[in-house]
Amino acid sequence: MKVGFSYVTKPERRHVALSVLIGIIVGIIGAFAKWGWEVPFPPRDPNVFWPLDAASRVTPPQVLLNMLHLPDITFHFSGVNLPLSVFMVHVGFSIVFGLMYCIIAEYWPRIKMWQGIVFGFFVYLFAHCLVMPLMGLVPPLPQISFDEQFSELFGHMWWLWIMEIARRDLRNRMTGEPDPEKEYRNA
Repeated sequence: MKVGFSYVTKPERRHVALSVLIGIIVGIIGAFAKWGWEVPFPPRDPNVFWPLDAASRVTPPQVLLNMLHLPDITFHFSGVNLPLSVFMVHVGFSIVFGLMYCIIAEYWPRIKMWQGIVFGFFVYLFAHCLVMPLMGLVPPLPQISFDEQFSELFGHMWWLWIMEIARRDLRNRMTGEPDPEKEYRNA
């Protein structure tokens, strides 16, 4: 069934409460998928300093925590100290967008265009090209390298694609139904 931009699903086909649970789950899955993307495509060049007084380029979540004067919380695993507070911001960001995506998908199927990739593109534009530079979490756009833009753009599209695959599978398994815009005949 093809649906246009103005199509909204029928209320009896929606599972909004379930979409909240699924949004949390896919947000966590998405955070790990985005981290995985950043292994072969690291977004930040450690030789580019931001903010200017920093000894090295830190992640936007770390800059945010520093701006809010929140403490660094770390944990020790496998001989490595890891930044738990940064991880919490990263996963929290992913959960917030996972919740938004899953809830909106119950009402407006067009958000799932290209299996979520279009939404990932717009999150990248909104977060990395508009909000984060305005907040001072990343340098102004002209100062950001092509490598970082490439990693963040395609990383966000990958992130939402993985979340859409997980969302659809979890929803279909938990409800025994296809997505709300699909024709469904209860046998």
